[in-house]
Amino acid sequence: MQSEENIKSLIRKYISGQYTPEELAEIREFISKPESQQLFDEVLEEQGTSLIPEKDIDQPHLDDKLNLFYQKLQQQTQYEVPERTPRVVSIFKRGYLRHVAIWTVFVLGAAIYGITRFRKVPVKEQIAFHEQVNPLGQRSKIVLPDSSEVYLGAGSRLHYPDRFASNTREISLEGEAFFQVTKNPHKPFIIHTGTVQTRVLGTSFKIDAFKDQPLSVSVATGKVRVDDVKGNKIKSLAVLIPGQMVTYNNSQAITSAVLATEVSDWKNALLSFHNRSLKDVTSILERWYNVKILYHKPAIANKKISVALQADMPLNKIMKVLAATAHFNFIISGQEVNVN
Repeated sequence: MQSEENIKSLIRKYISGQYTPEELAEIREFISKPESQQLFDEVLEEQGTSLIPEKDIDQPHLDDKLNLFYQKLQQQTQYEVPERTPRVVSIFKRGYLRHVAIWTVFVLGAAIYGITRFRKVPVKEQIAFHEQVNPLGQRSKIVLPDSSEVYLGAGSRLHYPDRFASNTREISLEGEAFFQVTKNPHKPFIIHTGTVQTRVLGTSFKIDAFKDQPLSVSVATGKVRVDDVKGNKIKSLAVLIPGQMVTYNNSQAITSAVLATEVSDWKNALLSFHNRSLKDVTSILERWYNVKILYHKPAIANKKISVALQADMPLNKIMKVLAATAHFNFIISGQEVNVN
């Protein structure tokens, strides 16, 4: 049992704002006891009433307002303010309003401390999401909340928030896109493509992640980490630097070389192909131009070519370049191209 002088010392510390959490807990326990009001009043008399501004002393109906405040506080926080406190406030005479104000500050401080320390309730961030869907034949550029830029390809879908969470920047992609990510070492940028996660801090790279096709990640600048995440299991696929690409198919990851300039050129519609079959080349052009390219001779479709195409040119010009390279004839009829 603490002595009367020790209790007064605790009260003085509280009024001056110089107390420890342990001392505040002792004060909170003390105010529920019958003798607390008398000792508190004695300390106030010793220190004088200059602690309360005159505007608060003369404020009309202060005792009524304090009663309403405590009722509201109990409803909002479910914190049990001792029942005697509102009654003490309401029966004080005008001459004791100085004490009422100090007592109110004391109980409010104790209540807030108790609420924040013992009744913390996490608040879940409410974040709105957007989705950009490009049909075949359409490309778009999206600027994300952190100023990162996404060049979204045709037949692709991007799911992203209107603002990023406090510790990460996460989006989802289906299809293909080139990313120029604003550097932020404290908030990693993560792209979800099915179970595969591509994680960066600030760099530029391209992802191909079409459904039922091999996934690939190629890097133009910076460093990129690619993982397959299934539940609590993380399988590292690759850590890539500029000029590297990983292709993931049937649980197998293969890292190969790629020209970094060709990776970044994709966003400007420059498509480069090295020793690829004509069928592979035109299947990509089908997405870009929203057409169907039909082969009547399998031998032509299997021809290997190396070519660079400026894919924002009219389709007729693109097909002329391919015809001159692979030696075939073609006819464009609406959204269909017949190759012979």
